[in-house]
Amino acid sequence: MKCIVPVLLVGVGNRGRWPVERCRPENGWRIVGLVDQSEAHLSEARVRAGVAEAACFRDVAMALAATRPQAMIVCTPTVTHVPMARLGIDRGVAVLIEKGMAPCWRDAVELVGYTAANGGVVAVAQNYRYDGVSALLRRALGAGEPYSVEAPFLIDYVQHRVRPQPRTLTYPFASVWDMSCHHFDNLLHWIGPVVEMTAHGYRASYTPYEHDNNTSAFLRFRNGVCVNYVHTHDASRASLRIEVHGVNGALVVRDERAEFSARPVVNFGVCPAAAV
Repeated sequence: MKCIVPVLLVGVGNRGRWPVERCRPENGWRIVGLVDQSEAHLSEARVRAGVAEAACFRDVAMALAATRPQAMIVCTPTVTHVPMARLGIDRGVAVLIEKGMAPCWRDAVELVGYTAANGGVVAVAQNYRYDGVSALLRRALGAGEPYSVEAPFLIDYVQHRVRPQPRTLTYPFASVWDMSCHHFDNLLHWIGPVVEMTAHGYRASYTPYEHDNNTSAFLRFRNGVCVNYVHTHDASRASLRIEVHGVNGALVVRDERAEFSARPVVNFGVCPAAAV
């Protein structure tokens, strides 16, 4: 018999729509409650989830007491994640929080310590490692594919985003905790632990962000691979570019289109690129 886990969904608009869609009985879940500050978000999610109006709440503590879930999925602004996770831990509920984990290193360490001290279960949803681009890069850094990159030594990882309004990203290094965490999780998943990193934060003169919202970094990994990393929010055109260079060729992903080309044997040579 399949185990059905009663789950409370906290934050059901915007980024919080995916748990409403995925937490179905056929996937092993039963939605017992919804929490959101927006009446519109609650109304939409209630219809999609097929739950009664009595299962909708504005307060997390009240919802936990009334619904008695075994799990809680939190898709609210990053600054709320630690206190909400603690509420779940205090009630013996397993907690999955959407990225980022916390708004600063101190709060992240505090949450890990509180979870361990109270025998809790808390995880961070790093779902970017399962999308098509990430899966392709993971395979390319292995062996056996026609586009596999042998002996990789250099990766360029560049994402420019057009995000002119700070919204909830009003704390220091918010872009790192909110988005770069996905990119770093991908790199760790693909190539292992980091041994050295140098990073800089910066921003455009016209930015409305109070704190630096762009990041550049150089990372060296234990296996010798080096990564040039760039992530911006002040861009005027959105783009994603990931290049992996190795002894036999390069795999280049630009805006979800991938090509592989062999390594030329002459200076400044160019080899035909094949679509992947």
